[in-house]
Amino acid sequence: MVVKNYIEKNRYYDSVFLMKIAGKLAQTEDIDNASIGMGTPLNKETICDLGLDTEEMNTAGPNDLIIAVRAKDEEACSRAKEKFAKLVSERNSGNMQNSFRSIAGAKNAIPDANLAIISVAGEYAAAEAKRALMNDMNVFMFSDNVDIGDEVELKNLALKKGKFMMGPGCGLSFINGAAIGLCSMVNRGDIGLAGASGSGIQTVMVLVHRNGFGISHAIGTGGRDMSDEVGGITMIQSIKALENDEGTKVIALISKPPAHSALLKVIDVIKKCKKPVVVQFLNGDNKILEENGIMYSETFDETAKKVMELSCGHVVEMKKIFDENIDTDAEISKFSPRQKYFRAILCGGSLADETQILWRKSAGEIYSNVALDKKFMLPDPFSSIKNTVIDIGDETFTKGRAHVAIDPTARVNRFVKEARDPETAVIYLDFLLGYALHPDPASVMSKVICEEKERAKKEGRHLTVIATICGSDLDPQNFDKQAEILKESGVILADTNVKAVNLAMKIIKGTEER
Repeated sequence: MVVKNYIEKNRYYDSVFLMKIAGKLAQTEDIDNASIGMGTPLNKETICDLGLDTEEMNTAGPNDLIIAVRAKDEEACSRAKEKFAKLVSERNSGNMQNSFRSIAGAKNAIPDANLAIISVAGEYAAAEAKRALMNDMNVFMFSDNVDIGDEVELKNLALKKGKFMMGPGCGLSFINGAAIGLCSMVNRGDIGLAGASGSGIQTVMVLVHRNGFGISHAIGTGGRDMSDEVGGITMIQSIKALENDEGTKVIALISKPPAHSALLKVIDVIKKCKKPVVVQFLNGDNKILEENGIMYSETFDETAKKVMELSCGHVVEMKKIFDENIDTDAEISKFSPRQKYFRAILCGGSLADETQILWRKSAGEIYSNVALDKKFMLPDPFSSIKNTVIDIGDETFTKGRAHVAIDPTARVNRFVKEARDPETAVIYLDFLLGYALHPDPASVMSKVICEEKERAKKEGRHLTVIATICGSDLDPQNFDKQAEILKESGVILADTNVKAVNLAMKIIKGTEER
């Protein structure tokens, strides 16, 4: 193998675009791995950790682009460099008809622009966000690794300017019918959402859409908004904005457990809100909500159902898409005596959390790389123990790459490992659809699913693969097509995360009884 670093002086591209291209290069024949990024200390550290560094890397500064490639030979490295240039050219000729070197330049050219999407290295993100806010623009910050003091300063500045600071680490928002970030397209309606949970918000959005209702706005706050330090600044701002929005009738808030001080502030605002509010704090203590007369829910299914019923004023029967009459006894009968464990490999962090909550409530202990109970934290995130849930979107698995919902390489590799474990019985996968996400995630996984199911059969084992699709019929990936591809691969499809986990628990309990 040959490692090459190509340095392009004073060439800037946003981090999501570069990670997407790196993923495409890494999937090219004769290319073992690739990492592309600006020459910041963090990016250089990542390139070193991946073993893709050469002496040339040291000549790159923060404003220079590094293309790091490990390939079969020098010629393959050159082809990778040529492919990078081609992909950049295609992007420039297609989507970059209006390109500006600064936020101020963009604002001068497009005076009506009111939203800046920030996707740069964390150490530079705060400065860019401040420039956007000073130019009277709302900010959606995909970037993370931003100092929490800077986050508080930016959010207070946004409040002062009457703007929104969504993020840092904001995965998605849905504003005025525009899908921003890693977001599904859904119908407009009178249900407003706000929260720090990207996949959680998207799950509720698509369930609402699937059942004939719609979303007014979904506001992402960023993962640390409900911390003691930030104090729920954007969450409180979102509640008030949705309360004052004429198109919003009911509000849902979704978040991981908030810090106590932030929770008290948010409770005070909810109690004063003139519109009904449903709160879902994953793994949170709902006792304080109950004591304050606040409606709450414990699953994304329940959140969606409650807001729809509040919207229409009557009981809603959730629409069923996939066949729920699964012969679990037939699945169990095909397992070898050693097969007894459940392995979930999930792109959505909040779906991983909900899976743990459901499993612990009904089936007992479950391990994870993002364990809600520290005693079930995996010592090695790359090795499962008994029943395990993996948040494959965690930075442990995606360092130097785009999120796994954009570049599925990390999940493909983990699936193969779990599928070849002689104790694995059930594997559960989620598929996230929407703008900026992988254009055909089902096809990427279908080949390896078929191969590993066939391998298991030859070895006297059986693999039950369960999946959910978090997306809508309006998404560019084509929901029905994704479902058909997975079905043809022998995958059992479930309507929601709750139903998928309940099915998996039934099968695993059946193996124990056997």
